[in-house]
Amino acid sequence: MTLYDCIIVGAGYAGLSAAKALKEANRTFLVLEARDRVGGRVITQRHDDGTYVDLGGSYLGKEQPRMYAFAKEFSVETFDASTAGKKILVYRDKQTPYKGLVPPLAIWELLDMHFLIKRFEKIAKTVNLDEPWKTDNAIYLDNITLAEWANQHCWTKAAREMMSLAAETIWGARMTEFSALHAFFYAKAGVDLTTLLTSKNGAQDQLIKGGAQTIADKIHAHLGDDAVHLSEPVLKIDQSSGETADGVVTVTTAKTSYQARHIIIAIPPPQVLRISFNPSLPHPRRCLLQHMPMGSYWKYLACYRNSFWRDSGLSGEAASPDGLISVVFDASPKGSEYSVLMAFVVGENARALSSQDSDKRKEMVLSALAAFYGDEAKNPFRLVEHTMMDEEYIGGCPVGTPAPGMWTTLGPWLRKPFYGVHWAGTETSSVWSGYMEGAVCSGQRAAREILSLKK
Repeated sequence: MTLYDCIIVGAGYAGLSAAKALKEANRTFLVLEARDRVGGRVITQRHDDGTYVDLGGSYLGKEQPRMYAFAKEFSVETFDASTAGKKILVYRDKQTPYKGLVPPLAIWELLDMHFLIKRFEKIAKTVNLDEPWKTDNAIYLDNITLAEWANQHCWTKAAREMMSLAAETIWGARMTEFSALHAFFYAKAGVDLTTLLTSKNGAQDQLIKGGAQTIADKIHAHLGDDAVHLSEPVLKIDQSSGETADGVVTVTTAKTSYQARHIIIAIPPPQVLRISFNPSLPHPRRCLLQHMPMGSYWKYLACYRNSFWRDSGLSGEAASPDGLISVVFDASPKGSEYSVLMAFVVGENARALSSQDSDKRKEMVLSALAAFYGDEAKNPFRLVEHTMMDEEYIGGCPVGTPAPGMWTTLGPWLRKPFYGVHWAGTETSSVWSGYMEGAVCSGQRAAREILSLKK
C-alpha cells in the first residue's frame, strides 16, 4: 500500500490550496472528496445556453491576495460587480431609493447607528486574531451575545434591526446565537465590519468570470485526477498504530483504505463528527465541533433578459431589515446577454422558508423582489433556488459559528493538531474567516505545519 506524506479530506478551497502547497514542495498527497465535484461551499451551476450562476460563495474583496494570486496564476479573469446607481431600502412597508452608504432613516436613528458601529469597530480593532481568547475582556465579551451587546449600546429599534440585518446576512444566524467576541473577531479578520458590509472596495467588490468554482476547477486540473478522488467520503481515521505526530495513519473511505503520515481535514466543522476516529477525538475538540452550527441561507438567482433596474437608475443592491429577503445584489456576468439579481433569505427567515414547498418559496421570493424593483422582477426567464442546508457533507452556509463561550473555553482546540491530524477550513483561519480567502489561508497554513515537521 502506498504511504502518502499527507491525505487531505475535502476538496474545497482549503483542501485544494493545501494540496497545491504540498505538490509544490514535492510531497506525495491524496485528496479525498465526498461530493462529485470540487469547490466545497463554492458551486457554479452552468447551463447549456451558456448561462451560469453561483450557488455558494461568489465574491472577492479588497485585501484578499491569495485568491487574486490564484486567479492570476490560472489566468482567470475577475471583474467589478455592478454597483452604479441608487440602492433600495424596503423597511416599515416603504420602498426608498438612496445613494451612498447612509440608509434613509430618521436623523436620531442614523446617529444611533453611527455610534453603535463606531463602538463596534473600536473594540474589534483590539481583538487578537490568532488567539481571540487573549483579547482584553475576552471572557466577558464571549459570554454575552451580540444581541445583548447591541442592546446595551443602542437605543432605537431601527439601529437594532439594522445590526440584526447585518448579522444574519454575514453569519446566517441571529445575534442571539453567537458571542460579541466572535462578532468582533470575525469583523477584524475581514478588515472591519464596514468592509464586510460594503460592495465597491469592500468584501463584495468583484466577481469571477465563469463563476467562483472556476479557480477551484483549475486547481483540480493542476493537481490531476489521480491526486483528487471524488465521490469518496471518508468514514474512519485510525491512528492507533502510532499515536505520535509522525506515525502512520489509516484512512478508510466508502471504497477502500489508504495510509499516510499526516492528515489535513478541510471540511465544515459539524461534518467532522461524521468521521469515526481511533483513538477518539479529544472531548474538548468534539465539544467545540458540536457547538459550531452552520448558518442558514437560501440563495435565489433571478435571471433576466435585460437589467431593467439599471434603466431606472438603480444599482440592483437592496436590503430589508423586516422583509423576507434580507439583501440583494446585481451579480450579472461581465459582457453577458442576461442579468442576474442575487437574493438572500437568511437566518430565522431561511429556516422558516424551508417549511414551504418549492413553488410556494419561489412565489414568496418573487413577490419580495417585486417589493424592491416592481412587477417586472416577477418575470425572470430562470429562477434558481439553492440552500446549503440541504447539501450533504456541507449542512449550511456561509460559515460555522461558535456558540457563546466557545472561544474562551475551547478556542485553542480549533487548530490544535491531534497526533497526525491537522485542521483546515475557513473557520480555522485568522484572516477572512468564512470567505474563500480564509479557506485558502487555512489550507496553506495546514500545509506549512506539515512541511515544518521532520520528514
